[in-house]
Amino acid sequence: MIDTKIILKYKKLFYRVLWLIAGITTISAGLTFMRYANFGIDPLSCLNTGISNKIGMSFGTWQLVFFAPMIIGVFIFDRSKIGFGTLYNMLTIGYTSDFFLWLINKIYIFESFSIQTRIISFIFGFPVLYFGAAVYIETNMGIAPYDAIAIIIAEKIKKQNWFRWIRIGTDALCVTGGILTQSAGVGAGTLLTVLFAGPLIAFFRKLKALQIIQK
Repeated sequence: MIDTKIILKYKKLFYRVLWLIAGITTISAGLTFMRYANFGIDPLSCLNTGISNKIGMSFGTWQLVFFAPMIIGVFIFDRSKIGFGTLYNMLTIGYTSDFFLWLINKIYIFESFSIQTRIISFIFGFPVLYFGAAVYIETNMGIAPYDAIAIIIAEKIKKQNWFRWIRIGTDALCVTGGILTQSAGVGAGTLLTVLFAGPLIAFFRKLKALQIIQK
């Protein structure tokens, strides 16, 4: 006879995996619309673009090098933040976003690349990106090293409400590094991301609709 507790356990795990995939796919969709809008990339990509250009290394290779010590740091301070979601995030967001970008470029309404279409694309993509981030974080199945930094700091100092401000600080440091390395990815969208990424993630994580993820 199969233990009902075991069935319930794996059923919950199955649904959390589905939420994780949905969250990260949503991140990719939001990122795609922001990339299409071309008003500036996210702070971390901004920093990595600048550094990779300065040292003559490809963006992808440098990003892997950059993430390596961050993963070690997260593992030391809170290994519970590393899991399936960490790898799924790192391996799929870029490729999924590339596919979505290719797809929307095939849609007639996006062919004009007008300023109006770009603005609408950014306004839509910005909150969608960080809603997806809130969903995948709430699954508690592992998060990307950079996303983990602000969360771990807030938990260690026992000020979880400070997450939004810590995230603003880490994003600001990345953009500063991008400016110093003369990154081409700095734009109005980058600065808006610095100011609102942390608060938006914190806001979405508090929505009652997302509380069902961990139940």
